[in-house]
Amino acid sequence: MTDRLHLRHSTDKQTNARQLHALDSLLKSGAPAYEDPATSSRVYAINRAGFRRLLDEATVGDTIRIADAARLFRSTKDVIQIREVLQRRGLHLQIATGAWSGFDLAADDPQTKLFVTMLAGVLEFQRDMISENTKEGVAAAAASGKTLGRPAALDEDQAGDVIDAYREGAAVKALARRYRVAPKTIRRLLDAAGARDLPGAPEPGPGDGTAEAEPKSPARWRTSSSRSWPRTRSSGPRTPAPCTRP
Repeated sequence: MTDRLHLRHSTDKQTNARQLHALDSLLKSGAPAYEDPATSSRVYAINRAGFRRLLDEATVGDTIRIADAARLFRSTKDVIQIREVLQRRGLHLQIATGAWSGFDLAADDPQTKLFVTMLAGVLEFQRDMISENTKEGVAAAAASGKTLGRPAALDEDQAGDVIDAYREGAAVKALARRYRVAPKTIRRLLDAAGARDLPGAPEPGPGDGTAEAEPKSPARWRTSSSRSWPRTRSSGPRTPAPCTRP
């Protein structure tokens, strides 16, 4: 029987340092670890690449150990899916540290099933509260006039220069190269200012990346091995050539 460790964190800015600390003794003993870095909790555990690899390599009697329950499941649906899979494969599931470390969360007895379902409900409630608090914080910041989201790629002076240059005939792609931004950033700025709708604004061209290709004319010429000529139609009935044979 082998202990197999599973680690997960939600975003690139988070780390698994706390989980590594909780699983330190098992890591030092050589237990294999499977990670799902920057993986949202909205992705069910059985759909995560690291956890699926763990299941593929695990054998009957192995124990999956996690630092805390939230790293593996965050909803009752997650719990049901995980328990069914682990029970079919004869695997155990334990939290490495804390008051719950003595429970096999994959056990099939009614008491464990009730306990794990309640635990999943608490975790799901916590996640919903975090989401609600985030939305309220965003609304409060917007109401107080704070600017949210990513900083603008161009400041006000640069934006004014872009609009003036465009009105003078500069192409969108040329402006994007000059200010080291994507062409769509320039187009979005111009559209927000209405610069592309003003009289006298330059027509979109090849430099803008917005011009549509002209439709190709249908082929009118046929070629043979020796010559080419336009295909024509006779305007009237064809007159048979006179017979010259005696």
